[in-house]
Amino acid sequence: MFKPPIAVTLALLSVLLVSGRADALTYPVRGVPVLTDNGLYRGGEIKPSKCPGGALSIESTAAAKRTLAALWRCLNTSWSAHAKRARLPFAPARLVVLTKPARFCGKSWSKDLIARYCPATKTAAILVNDKYYLRTREIYHFQHVAGIYGTHLQHVNGMERGFEALPSRNQAERFEKERRWSLQARCLGGVFLGSVWETAGEGSEGWPALLELVKANGDHNSKTRRHFGKGGNIVHWLDRGFRSGDPGSCNTWKASSARVA
Repeated sequence: MFKPPIAVTLALLSVLLVSGRADALTYPVRGVPVLTDNGLYRGGEIKPSKCPGGALSIESTAAAKRTLAALWRCLNTSWSAHAKRARLPFAPARLVVLTKPARFCGKSWSKDLIARYCPATKTAAILVNDKYYLRTREIYHFQHVAGIYGTHLQHVNGMERGFEALPSRNQAERFEKERRWSLQARCLGGVFLGSVWETAGEGSEGWPALLELVKANGDHNSKTRRHFGKGGNIVHWLDRGFRSGDPGSCNTWKASSARVA
């Protein structure tokens, strides 16, 4: 899974980049409009589109790279059109497909890292190798790739600044804010997947099978790494985006702590 943005490039800010300041972080998040009332929520539903070349493959490295590139083009096209209609900030994201770990975004590729997004260059890197990608059921990668693009949308819409500025009084609060970030990216990924599933998901095991896989891969069994959320909550936000088709359904910052646990 990809890591939250605090591990990527930006240094933690000492004050909120909004009017006023937060003396203590409370959940749901309040007083940070760039997160809770972002214009992304008011853009309406994304329009359905076709993505016939975006049916992901794990048959070989070459096939994986080809289908990843096709799905990424669909992501750029769909979100660009949506941003234009809704008058939202947008810049396309670049994709780099790696076949072995390599230095990216000024940092070494850490152990067990699958993908990383670099805000400085608006580029995502995905590692395609026998250790993980080519041994994982192809349907699982749909939500993974679309979720990485969700992180890009958070960045171009200014959310990352607000996220980085949120204080955390302890590890539990730090993990919760990271889960709100990660679950929002998953939900935005679901919004896109719902808009192209008729073609991109054609021939796959189907959406329910994907949700079953996602639910089994939550981090609820971990006592030390709670960045991503329980399987049931990941399913909730991913499916919520998929069925609504609306980024406005992805406001994890106003959700209860239980819904982002």
